[in-house]
Amino acid sequence: MKPKLTIILTVAIFFLIVAGVYVNIKKQQAVDSSKIPQKVELSRQFQRWITNLKNKSINVSADDFTLVEKNEIYNTRWMTVYSMDDPVKKAEYENTLKTMSGVDGVVFSPSGRELIDYRNQVRGDYLPNQVHFYGQKEDKIIDARLLDCISEANCYFDRAYFLDNDVFVISEISRNFTKKDTSVPVCTIDSPCTYTIKLHVINLIKNSRFVYESKPFEDVLSKLIPEL
Repeated sequence: MKPKLTIILTVAIFFLIVAGVYVNIKKQQAVDSSKIPQKVELSRQFQRWITNLKNKSINVSADDFTLVEKNEIYNTRWMTVYSMDDPVKKAEYENTLKTMSGVDGVVFSPSGRELIDYRNQVRGDYLPNQVHFYGQKEDKIIDARLLDCISEANCYFDRAYFLDNDVFVISEISRNFTKKDTSVPVCTIDSPCTYTIKLHVINLIKNSRFVYESKPFEDVLSKLIPEL
């Protein structure tokens, strides 16, 4: 009986250990999925950006951001696709990339074939609260408004950067309201207002946008913008 009892106890202990490990892994995965991806946090661009914020007395860290939204990015209403076989569109594409090179508020992918224009000004059909993506994917030219924010919330896109040719991050400073809010109390950019920072992590291949939001802080946006 003793050998059988020993075997039973050993098996029971083994399954308890496995169950405990499984529970811990699931808990860890749940925590990780709500936080900024390591690929973003460990990137040189993110580290430089977060350091710059701290130097401007905005004391936030990667741990202060949590996942608040996830959705798809491609919307035929805001996106047009052209063929690289069209000589007119191809020439327009090549001229656009050449014209945009070195422009503040415009960043290029590592391949140099795609760009993000997040300038806080009207440019063509795009408003200051809209982000323009333009670039080549295989034999197609994509011209899209991938992101916008709430003007009434004093929103401001302060930085964008590519992690690779398909994944990029756009940071947004805005008052802590969402598009679901029916009314936004007035607070001008020249007054102290409560803001949060949203990180939009966009993956073109997966057609996904994950939004991570920081803890709130108070600042005067008109004084902050020139320092960003």
